[in-house]
Amino acid sequence: MSTITIKQKVKSLLNTLPGLLVTAFVTDDFLQGIRLRGGLISTDSGATHMNLSEAESLSYIEKVFAEYKKYGGIDKFFGRVAEIGPGDNAGVAMLMRRDGCQKVDLIDRYYSSRNPEQQSKIYNLIAQKYHLNHLRTTNYWDEQALPGINWKIGEAAEVYFENCVQEEGEVYDFIVSRAVLEHLYDPLHAINQMIACLKPGGRMFHEIDFRDHGMFSPIRHELTFLEVPETIYPWMVRNSGRPNRILVHKYRNILESMKNSGLIDYSILVTHLVNVGDITPHQVFEEISLDKQHQAIKFVEENRQKFASTFHHTDGQDLAVAGIFLIVTKKG
Repeated sequence: MSTITIKQKVKSLLNTLPGLLVTAFVTDDFLQGIRLRGGLISTDSGATHMNLSEAESLSYIEKVFAEYKKYGGIDKFFGRVAEIGPGDNAGVAMLMRRDGCQKVDLIDRYYSSRNPEQQSKIYNLIAQKYHLNHLRTTNYWDEQALPGINWKIGEAAEVYFENCVQEEGEVYDFIVSRAVLEHLYDPLHAINQMIACLKPGGRMFHEIDFRDHGMFSPIRHELTFLEVPETIYPWMVRNSGRPNRILVHKYRNILESMKNSGLIDYSILVTHLVNVGDITPHQVFEEISLDKQHQAIKFVEENRQKFASTFHHTDGQDLAVAGIFLIVTKKG
């Protein structure tokens, strides 16, 4: 029996006793903290391509790249870009370089496990399709030596951009991430620091997934993780990168404040609704069909009484939003 299968079986058993599962998460997070303080930053999290064929990996990379441009409303990437949480592959950064970027910084707190032989095949597919063989600087694909692509591994995004503000200032034309900000311990601070690092006219595109990432679901309903008391929840997620429960209203509050001060413009597209599923194409909430809106909000209200006190007075519409695509433009 594989390690993954054993973990799944143990989790299923623990999920029959939620209190015991919470204790297990707290214990695991504590142990993860010890590993991090010891400099052990390798993880299976972010190893997106590990179980994909080379062709599937290429399709995934193309999809991520295309969605940044489609929903961000741009024709090309250019200048200097920061990609947060690239995981186990620099494929998106390669396509950004093809678009015309001079430099792409890949920022990740962890080092995602990867198979170098598999990654080399993926890079080779990208190079063949998009004429990028000039990015191979050795007789094999060394991802650490891709021209104009710089890995910044081992530093949390909050810390990286805080240092960027102090040491470099407004240097980025674009900052992007996909399913990453929900794993940061303090994403709102990170957002502030990122905006400070954007050039005037610079843009940020962040796809943020507010779901529980399998902590309690699918054995329990998808909002079960909102039931954990606020005094306990941080001890489950600080070091492990589990979802931080910073939901859409928290982002909107800080962004609205910066918009009112004349610093930015922003828009929020919904990518996923609770008890509904994916919203494709992504839309502002008001454009989603009323049936889907009501279905999601009804589910929230049916379960609200069990939520932690911090969510008791949160608008049902905000709790119904399970994922967003955030677009921010820094004013010149």
